Amino acid sequence: MRSLDLLIAAPSDPAGLAGWGDVAFAQSLQRALRGCGLATRLLFRDTYESATPPPAGTGLLLLRGKFRPRPEWLSQATYCTRLLWQISWPLDISAAELASYDRVLVASAQDRQRLAYLSGKPTHVLPQATDFRMAGSPRQPSRGLLFVGNTRGLVRPLVLGFGRSGLPLTLIGSGWEAYGLRAERQSISNHALPALYGECLAVLNDHHGAMRDFGYLNNRVFDVLACGVPVITDVAPGCPEALLPGIVVHGPDDDPQATLAEVMRRRSKPGLLQWVSGVVAREHSFQARAEALLAACGLGSGLADAGGWTRGAALAAPADLGP
Repeated sequence: MRSLDLLIAAPSDPAGLAGWGDVAFAQSLQRALRGCGLATRLLFRDTYESATPPPAGTGLLLLRGKFRPRPEWLSQATYCTRLLWQISWPLDISAAELASYDRVLVASAQDRQRLAYLSGKPTHVLPQATDFRMAGSPRQPSRGLLFVGNTRGLVRPLVLGFGRSGLPLTLIGSGWEAYGLRAERQSISNHALPALYGECLAVLNDHHGAMRDFGYLNNRVFDVLACGVPVITDVAPGCPEALLPGIVVHGPDDDPQATLAEVMRRRSKPGLLQWVSGVVAREHSFQARAEALLAACGLGSGLADAGGWTRGAALAAPADLGP
């Protein structure tokens, strides 16, 4: 395989790309794959069928969330190999769809066996990733808590709980006025997030139900920890042990004030978040995922299966930095 087409759910209109998280995800993966010597191009949901046919030796990678290509197109496309990376919405996939691919990658160790059974194909764990980095040494936060995201037309209990607690919370996204909360702005570019995260005391995160139940850790967790900032999350399904010192789980009956106190306790250990950030940079970068992906295809020298979540021996926080 000399090149790889990445098929994503976003439409091709440049004016709308900023609102699609899979665009930034795919572009980061592209850069990593090119660093491994592989040519890549992006295919979009509205134009993939009219794209120039791939040259010989080209593979296809579908970043599978809610979007799937037409089966008729997939069966006729002249790819040397077809890969599917299930990164979210695990219940939207079927055995018939999986059968169209030569190899399956899944962002959940818990869900690997189910997808392997459904597909009958080689199935490898490949978690989500980040290319965010901490800028310099940890600094004192200039903001309180932060959440970036829309309501999605749903109640998001963790965000509403903190929003109504009286604690300082910055919201970026749409739909919050319906719940009596005011957003600072409607959106933010992906490249501006690392600096914003770095200013915050902690960042809120939640998972939709299927990701929670089937063990898919979303990439916001990796993004925030990479910036040296704690994450307050509803769950941390399948989280690598080495990242747990940076994660504070907030359940539906937990008190926001108590959770904030735990955040402050984690922040009181000067090297803790910097250490976690370094683990993310080494073990959970898009470069690490690109190497593992190529190894799964018999190329390169990375892991054939990233099920252990790390590329080397399991890491534990230094004794004085434990949670």
